[in-house]
Order: sequence, then structure tokens, then C-alpha cells
Amino acid sequence: MTDVTQSQTPNRFREMILRRAGAIKPSRLQGAGRIIGWLAYQVDIRHRRIIRRNLAFIFPERSRRERDRLALRVFQHFGAVVLESLQALVLSREQFIRRIHIEGQAILTDALAQPRGCILFSGHLGNWELGLLAGAANFNQTALTVAKPVKLKLIHRLLTALRSRFGNRVAFKKGALQLMTRALREGQTLIMLIDQGVRRPEAVEIQFFGKRTLASPAAAYLAFRCRVPVVPIFCLRTPDGTYRLEILPPVEPRRTGSLRADIQDYTQALMDTVEAAVRRHPEQWFWFHKRWKRTYPDLYPEYQVLRRRRRNKKRAAALGG
Repeated sequence: MTDVTQSQTPNRFREMILRRAGAIKPSRLQGAGRIIGWLAYQVDIRHRRIIRRNLAFIFPERSRRERDRLALRVFQHFGAVVLESLQALVLSREQFIRRIHIEGQAILTDALAQPRGCILFSGHLGNWELGLLAGAANFNQTALTVAKPVKLKLIHRLLTALRSRFGNRVAFKKGALQLMTRALREGQTLIMLIDQGVRRPEAVEIQFFGKRTLASPAAAYLAFRCRVPVVPIFCLRTPDGTYRLEILPPVEPRRTGSLRADIQDYTQALMDTVEAAVRRHPEQWFWFHKRWKRTYPDLYPEYQVLRRRRRNKKRAAALGG
């Protein structure tokens, strides 16, 4: 009897901790996240430098003081995002639904009802991880999410667990195109984040914030190949710490008879939609990544030094082999 009681004690303690973590109010979680973000801003010199360079590149008309304030707000936003994403791992479906208010629900309902399936796309804006779960939580309709594997195993496991909550499936980018095509042809929902940079052989060149950059044409290619609606969704923070899932009408493609030109044009249209959302909420976009490194390499000189070192190591290893 004693052994049973002792074995149950850790489980009860764990359940109590999880209940308390799930009960923390969004406003308090946001406040704690802002403190964490402020501390990160003080010590994370590398990412602070990247953000400042990105902001100076995209918003030269703003003063340095304005850009520095915006950089701090970016850190504070993502400090809260980390805590909110961890909390989402233990929220029940009902608790999760209460955290996100949906605008444009009829648009999403129509898209999910399409017999050919649909593509929901977003960017690294607001709390995209929570936004990608909203359809499964609110409509009991699961989706296939495409993601990059994360090198740190613990973070990779946590993100995979979060993304697969409420029945969603996760596919990793290598070899995912065939899986995505099959999912759409079976009438499933596909979720894609389209604003990350990609290597030139996999990309088309587009304009993002008026600057040349590379983007994946995968969403446009699948839309043309499978003839499915492509719907923008953005999960945006509100002042009280909850989120608003903004669902916009599908972006309609233009067909001219030249598939290559149409894919290029449609990729640009999708990225224009993301840009418009980022301009409305610049403090909620992931300015941490070197988005223009392949088209404006001088913007990140330390990245070029790192690339040269890697190339030299590869050459030395090849000569040594």
C-alpha cells in the first residue's frame, strides 16, 4: 500500500504543477515574457545586432532611437512567445480555444470544406505556433504542418510535441513536397510558413519590403498543381495577452499560360500579403534571422566571415582525405 502511494505522489505533484502552469493568465505570462525579453536584449549582442541591421535596412526613414525601441519590443514579444508556447503544451483544448479569438471564421470554414483540400499560409509573425494549432483545436480538423528540423534535440522535441497537438501532423522539409501533394489530393489541409529564406537553387527571386530576396515557390507550385485555395492566417497578439487569429480571403492566382511566370508572380503576391501584415505589426515579426543574407551579403559581414571559415574547413578536410 505504501509503495503504491509513494509511486503516485510524483504523478500527483506533476499534475498539480501542470494545472497551475495552465492556469496562469495571459496578461501575467505576457508580463513575465517582457521581462525575459528585456534581459535577453541586454545580453544577446549577436541577435540585437542582426535585428538593428535589419531594421535600419528596411526602415531607414526612422531614427536610430525609434529603431532601437522597436528592437527591444521585438525581444519582449518573443520572450512572451516562448512562455506562451511552453504553456500551450499543457493547455486543454477548451483552455486553448479561450486564448485565441478568430476573425474571419467563415473564410476558414469554407476553405476547410473544400474537397480538394486547402493551403493555409503565414509568416513568422505574432505567435505562429499557436495559430497553426487553432484550426485543429476549434474545428476538429487536423492539418499537415511543414517545418525545418531544429538542431537542438530538446527544442526539436518540444516544438514537434506542440505542433502535433490536437492531431496535427508534422513533415520536415527534406522530401516533403511529395507528401504535401498527396495530402492536398486527399482533401487535407496543409499549413506553410513562407517567409524564411531558402537557397538559390530552390528559390525564386522576389521583392520583400522593397528589397530583393529569395523565397520558396512551393506554396504557389502546389496551388497551381492541385488547384486549391490559399488562405492567409496571422495569429496576432492583443494588449491583454490573448491572440487574434486573423483569417483573410484566399489570394487568387493569375493564370497567363506561362507556369514559370505565374508561379513567380503568385509567390510575390503571397509574400506581399505577409509584408502587409508585418508592416501593421512590426514588433511581432521574427527580425532575428538574416533574411537578406543571400541578396545583400554585406548587410551581415560576420556571416560572410563564418562562411569563409566553413569553406576553408571543408577544403582542408577534402585535402586531408
